[in-house]
Amino acid sequence: MQKTKRKETLKHGEEDQVLFGQCLKNAEGNEIRARAMYLHRRNLERSESGCENPDDREKWPMLLPLLILYSLGTVGVLVLVFGFLGCRLSWW
Repeated sequence: MQKTKRKETLKHGEEDQVLFGQCLKNAEGNEIRARAMYLHRRNLERSESGCENPDDREKWPMLLPLLILYSLGTVGVLVLVFGFLGCRLSWW
């Protein structure tokens, strides 16, 4: 079933034939390698045209949870250190 699906993707238009020709040239005549390159380039073109840069989209939502965790960890360590020292040195 996958072979027929791949063959169908290769029969879309003149632009696709040109792209496949370039891939075949780069693959030095190896048709299997050329098909793999062609499918990879087509998928890359589809993903680039569909959305903005994924790095920009993912960077800031992860920053806030990391800052919260690091801040809580720092405050927790400070509380433990001062609590330990306070008990040992009879501060309270």
